[in-house]
Amino acid sequence: MLEQMDLPAVFATLLIVTALGLSAALWFARWLLPRSSIQQNNPIPPWSIGWVNFGIFICSLVGAVFLAQALTAPIISDYNTSKEGGQIELTPWLAVVSIILLQLPILLVFFICRRYYPNQYAGRINSEPYTFFKALLRSVPIFLRYLPFIWVVSLIWNGLLKFLQKFGWIGPTPPQELIQLFGNGGDPIAIGLLVLFAVLLAPIVEEVIFRGCIYRFLKSQTLIPSAQVISGILFALLHGNLMSFGPLLVVGILLAHVYESNGNLLVAISFHALFNSFSLLMLLLINQSGSLISP
Repeated sequence: MLEQMDLPAVFATLLIVTALGLSAALWFARWLLPRSSIQQNNPIPPWSIGWVNFGIFICSLVGAVFLAQALTAPIISDYNTSKEGGQIELTPWLAVVSIILLQLPILLVFFICRRYYPNQYAGRINSEPYTFFKALLRSVPIFLRYLPFIWVVSLIWNGLLKFLQKFGWIGPTPPQELIQLFGNGGDPIAIGLLVLFAVLLAPIVEEVIFRGCIYRFLKSQTLIPSAQVISGILFALLHGNLMSFGPLLVVGILLAHVYESNGNLLVAISFHALFNSFSLLMLLLINQSGSLISP
């Protein structure tokens, strides 16, 4: 009997049902709380550096990434080319190198700017003190509350894309290349590093830049809701994938809201890490299942 059961599908179903139940319970518990008992944190300090300094900062980020990739492009091209047209084929190890060449230059520029140009770039990022474990404990119920909402948006967005494809208004919308890599498998060490990057490195770098820098700068220029929406749009756009744009837009807005409402970037980083971890777990179950269908 067990041999005939699709255990990954069963586990995925239990996971989804459990998440929905916990989300409903958390929302109900929050609804029962008097508004006066809900913790109110100090607002996140805006990054009031002006458009010129902000432009220099963004150009430095882009320039550092471009320089790192340009210097290593000949080596990568010699190491790995596909059979068709000499185009570089994305393999797990190449993805590892690509992520390092994208994320580390960004972090390097961020720390250089804060270290050597403190008057322009070393403003406070947090308004509340949090340890990592406190931030993680804080982020878990927040993530569970909002997870079903992200699912609903994902279903609506996928339905909209299929509707547009049906009438020929858009072409095929493949998933992100990294998601395809996880699905195809490969060198277990490289796949393990990609998982580690997705769960740890990407949340840190993306939250530091998109929420710790871009959102705070936008907050200094406009209203908080507008800053959250604009930073969410930029977050989704820079992932460069139409299929994931809708859900990532919502995730980006939620991350800015979580950051603002909790007063510490570690909470947003933890939320982001939980989202990536859950997404990878569901992707693994879909790939192992014979009945689950990837959206």
